[in-house]
Amino acid sequence: MSKLILLLPESIQRKLQLRKFRRIFEWAKQNSAFYDDIYEKAGINNLNINSFADIEKIPVVDKDLMLQTPKENLLTTPLSEDLAENSSSGSTGKPMTVYATKKDYLTSVVRTFMAIKGYNPFKRIVFIGMHEEKERNEKHTLVYYLQKYFGLFEREKYSVYMPSGEIIDKLYGREINTLSSTPSIVKLLIEELKESRRILNINYVVLSGETVFGDLRNDIKTYLKAKVIDVYGCTELLSMAWTKPDMEDFNYLPNTVFVEYVNPVEIDGEHYGELVITNLLNKTQPFVRYNIRDLVKVPVATNRMGNIIGRIEDHIDLESGEKLHRLEFCTMYKPLKECRQFRIIKKKDKRIYFQAICKAKKEESEIKQKIIDIWEKHFLGVPLEVQFFKELPLSSKTGKFKIIEQES
Repeated sequence: MSKLILLLPESIQRKLQLRKFRRIFEWAKQNSAFYDDIYEKAGINNLNINSFADIEKIPVVDKDLMLQTPKENLLTTPLSEDLAENSSSGSTGKPMTVYATKKDYLTSVVRTFMAIKGYNPFKRIVFIGMHEEKERNEKHTLVYYLQKYFGLFEREKYSVYMPSGEIIDKLYGREINTLSSTPSIVKLLIEELKESRRILNINYVVLSGETVFGDLRNDIKTYLKAKVIDVYGCTELLSMAWTKPDMEDFNYLPNTVFVEYVNPVEIDGEHYGELVITNLLNKTQPFVRYNIRDLVKVPVATNRMGNIIGRIEDHIDLESGEKLHRLEFCTMYKPLKECRQFRIIKKKDKRIYFQAICKAKKEESEIKQKIIDIWEKHFLGVPLEVQFFKELPLSSKTGKFKIIEQES
């Protein structure tokens, strides 16, 4: 897991990565009934991985396929108390539990903090989020004992349901090294800071769970005095990649994951693909050519991932047959400075609603017209209904805010 691998020549890194892929592929094939069945049906049970081209012969799997499979057929070892358990937030409506060794779980925690320059594991970080689930997952792992008996990896915890003003009162006037949360929560904090005309003093803001856009980065610099570190991960591989402070491309360690991009699509002249990963660490519940279903900008550099613009499901279908993706929607409404928060939702009745919270002392009728004018500039003839609210709640399941949604 060491960063030292990045010091090796690229050709050596690629050889080591291919060797690790070969090992996890063989292990999954021999010890998981799920993969054995898939590979037998695909006629590749005797496939030898001698090159990266050979990898493309392996079928891609996804969450839906795994959720249809009995857990004992996915795992390569019987369930026991020696395994760490981690459950997804269920943001797709289909939560999934992933099992790994306790050692693997610890390395995932360490990877999160590798991104923070000069991080001291004995210093608490401020964490705002759904910490109850995280603590349940850690209860029987080495992380829990390191926290309890050695003071490592401790968190100063605040719930997502605690009012932003109360959290700010706790943090105001302090020198804080690291604050970790989701972009939705940090955005709410910043709106409260703007209204109360206060500024926090934070070195690093570590964001995860949602796409980070430029306007939020600018606000963090202004109102939190912080540099942004974006951490990308998923239940299938926690803390997989991270950005350097105030950078946008993600870095990952080639000896922890093999990354691919499939089903390419062009959005605003940029090339994106669905992210497919192979977890090179977890032998307990292997993920070999697993489609995360996140849409990612295809990078040029090796060991890099581009911007993640959201789930494949993060779009709405228009009557014209076009798809409105999250990135396009956010770009369209970037000039809308009069709203604290907004989102778009296509409901089961096929009507499209723009829902927003106005900033104080703003005239709703003028804002409504601006919203409609922007919409008609791109989608003339497509009806849009505008609704104003005092609050747009976060998801009670995930603690996140969904900016684009299509009801099924």
